[in-house]
Amino acid sequence: MVGFIFFTNNFIINEIVRSWEVDPIEINQLENNYETGIVLGGIVDPERQPHDRLYFKSGADRVLHAIYLYKAGKIRKILFTGGKAKLFHEPERESSRIKDFFMLCGVNEEDIIIENKSRNTRENAVFTAEIIDKNKKHVLVTSAYHMRRSIGCFEKVGLDVQPFSCDFISSRDQDRFSFHMFLPSVEALMSWDILIKEWMGILVYKISGYI
Repeated sequence: MVGFIFFTNNFIINEIVRSWEVDPIEINQLENNYETGIVLGGIVDPERQPHDRLYFKSGADRVLHAIYLYKAGKIRKILFTGGKAKLFHEPERESSRIKDFFMLCGVNEEDIIIENKSRNTRENAVFTAEIIDKNKKHVLVTSAYHMRRSIGCFEKVGLDVQPFSCDFISSRDQDRFSFHMFLPSVEALMSWDILIKEWMGILVYKISGYI
């Protein structure tokens, strides 16, 4: 009973998530001399049909906020890194139509870089480091709960990245102490699922020397 109350309480998990997520910054706080906005994949369902459009999953903010940064002149190029997440068969690659979407949103074709071999965050960093200039500064765009592991991976391969968090799972400030936050909720369990998976990922990456 105690476990049920603890793990279904939105207030408890929200406070833990708030302390874990990397805080956002305003766009105007960024300098104007970042070479690339690096967008981590894992946000598109490439196998859903028909194949004449993109089907975004949670995390689509990563793409949209990168476009904001580009339009605001904070980054010169957008690099999308994400290939296939499945190891045992050859699925449609996540990045196969993302370039068309960027262009549809007004990003110049010559300013779009696609990395389509990576299967996880570590490979996102490794393969990205092979195709961009390590001597320049870059903005890393990913979900706030995933940012700590991402920064560790990119710094490990020698890239200087400015975190730009998005896709928050914590509540808005004004909802933090709302009555519904103290009621049992399946949403709390979903947040625990995301956070525990991320913690396990960090543990595995540390043991493996990826961060």
